[in-house]
Amino acid sequence: MPSLEQIITIELLGEYFKFRADKDSPMDAREVADYLVDEVHQVASRFPAHAQKTNKLAIVVLAALNVVKQHMELKQDHDELLQSVANRALTMDRMIASSQCH
Repeated sequence: MPSLEQIITIELLGEYFKFRADKDSPMDAREVADYLVDEVHQVASRFPAHAQKTNKLAIVVLAALNVVKQHMELKQDHDELLQSVANRALTMDRMIASSQCH
């Protein structure tokens, strides 16, 4: 059975965008959309009012770069955590093996 989809509408800098999201996804599509909207608003707030209308693309690109940077930092932290857990598990395995030999 195909998964059900929901349509999410967001407003960015006076423009409306719609996208489809899988209702069965463990990720809340509205939360993802709201995160992007918040990031765009934060970036736009750093631009003068007159520049917000003429630099929409720059604002969206900067917001996207911020989100990607955050994602990459989290991915790196996750990778480091996995490596740390793997190293600890290996150390514990060695300790267990060593104690069984004695």
